Amino acid sequence: MGDTAYPVCLAAPQQVGQARRALILSGSAARPSYQVGSLLALQEQGLTFQLMNGTSGGSLNMSMLLSGLAPADMAQRWRELKIHTSMAFSPMKEYLKANPLESLSDGISFKEKVLPQLGIDFERIHAVSVVQAGYNLLDYGDKAVEVISHSAINADLLIAGMSLPGVVAPLHLGGKVYLDSGFVQDANLSEAVRQGAEELWVLWGLGNTSAYRSDPLHLYLQMLETSANTALNQQLAAIRELNQRIAGGDSPYGQRRQIQVHIIKPDYPLPLDAELHQGHIDHHNLIDMGYADAKQYLAQLSEAPGGATALNAKNPTSMPNPVPGVRLQLRFVGELVLLDSGTHHASQLNLCLHVHDLEQFIDAVEPNARLTGHLQTTALNTSVTPIHAGQYMLTILSGGARRGIYQMNIPHGDKTIVLVAEQILRDAQRHDFWKDLSTLTVRLYDGDAPWATGDLHLSMPDLKTWLGSIHATETHSMAESVKTVGRYTKFFLGELSAAYGWHS
Repeated sequence: MGDTAYPVCLAAPQQVGQARRALILSGSAARPSYQVGSLLALQEQGLTFQLMNGTSGGSLNMSMLLSGLAPADMAQRWRELKIHTSMAFSPMKEYLKANPLESLSDGISFKEKVLPQLGIDFERIHAVSVVQAGYNLLDYGDKAVEVISHSAINADLLIAGMSLPGVVAPLHLGGKVYLDSGFVQDANLSEAVRQGAEELWVLWGLGNTSAYRSDPLHLYLQMLETSANTALNQQLAAIRELNQRIAGGDSPYGQRRQIQVHIIKPDYPLPLDAELHQGHIDHHNLIDMGYADAKQYLAQLSEAPGGATALNAKNPTSMPNPVPGVRLQLRFVGELVLLDSGTHHASQLNLCLHVHDLEQFIDAVEPNARLTGHLQTTALNTSVTPIHAGQYMLTILSGGARRGIYQMNIPHGDKTIVLVAEQILRDAQRHDFWKDLSTLTVRLYDGDAPWATGDLHLSMPDLKTWLGSIHATETHSMAESVKTVGRYTKFFLGELSAAYGWHS
C-alpha cells in the first residue's frame, strides 16, 4: 500500500522554486480541535507540506491527516466526539491505596474509544511516504525529546506523547519511561530545521500572558505554558542565528534560503479544559475559533508579506492579560433566497460572541465584540461553513432604537461572501418586542452585488439555550463569575429598556 491508495491532505512533494515546508502541530491540552479549524484555512489557502511534526494533542490531528482524513472530515469527527469518553478514571480503591497513583487515568479508554472515533488508522499511517512525519515523546530518563517516525508509531507511543504528569499514566517501555514532551517543548521546530525546512507553519494553542494566578489549576497550566513558550522562544532565537549563518553561506542543514516561521495562535487564551468538560464551550466553537484566527493571520500576511512572521517578534505568542468578560452563543434558523434563481434554502447560523473585556464593551459608545461561528445552508452545498472576520456592533438610532449588526465573511469556492445581519429593537409597536428580538434580517453579498437574502429567527428553545450559554470568562472565583454575568445581563436589559421605553 502507498500514497496512491491513501493520499494525505496538505501534503505534496516539493515543487521547483518552492520552499521546503513543515507543519508543526503543537499541543493544546484537551483542545486540539482548535487546530483543525486552522487546518481548514490552510487547505483553502492551498498550502502543502513536505514535513510534519506533532506534539501532545497535535499528534492526534497529525495522525488523522496521515490516516487519510481531510480537515473537513477531521472537524466532523471532533464535533461528534463524546468528551467524556476521552478519560476513564481508575477504580476508587486504587486511589485509596497507600502507594499513590502515577496518574488519574491509564489511557485505556482513550486508546479503545477515542482513537477509533477520530479515524486514526496506524496501518495507513505507516504506509505514507509523501511526507516525513515525527512524533515527539519525552524520554524521562535521558531528559531529552525523542522523535518517533510515523512509520514506527503505534497507539501506546501516541498516547505516551500525550501523557501529561499526573493526568495520564506514562509508558514504561524497554526500560524507559515516556511522557508528554510539553513541559520541555510543546512544538519541535528544531527537528524540522534539521530536516531542511525553510518555511515553518506552527499551530499554537497554549496561553501566554504575564498574569500569574495562584489557584491549583492555573498553577499547573502556568508551569506548562511557561516551559512551552520559553522553549519556543529559544528555538526561534536559534533559527535567527542560523539565518545569519545561511546569509553568510554556511548552511549546515541544507537550506538555500532564509528560514521563515509563521505562528497561528489565538489573540486571547483559549477556554480552559474544564470549560470544555463542563459544556461551556464545545468542539464546534473551538474549530470555528481556530478557523477565524488562521484566516486573520493569512489576511495580515497577504497585506504585509514577511512582516507577520514570528522571527520579527521577541515573544510572538504573547497575549493581553485577561480581564473579566463574557461569552454567549446564538442560533438563528430560517431560509435564505438566492436572488439569481429565487430558490429557497434552509439555513442555520450558529454564532459565538466573545466579549473579552466586559467593562470596555459596556463603556463604549458603540459596543462591539468578536464573532466566530458557522453557517449551515444548502445554498453553499456544504454541511458546515465556518465564518471569519466576524464582528458584532450595537448602535443607537434616532428615538432611542437599538440596532445590532452582525457582519462576517464566508468562503464559497474561490470567493468570499459577506453576510450582514441586522436586528432592530424599537418601540414602534410594543407587541413586536419578541419579533424584534428574535429576528435577523440577513443579506449576503458577492462583492458589491447582493447574492441572497432572508430572515433567520431565534426560537423559544434557542432563547433558553442562549440565556444558558452566557458564561463569564477570565474570572477568579464563583462570586466574580456571578457578578460578571449579572453585569452583562443588567447592561442588556438596560438597552432593551431604553429601546422600548420600559423605564418611563
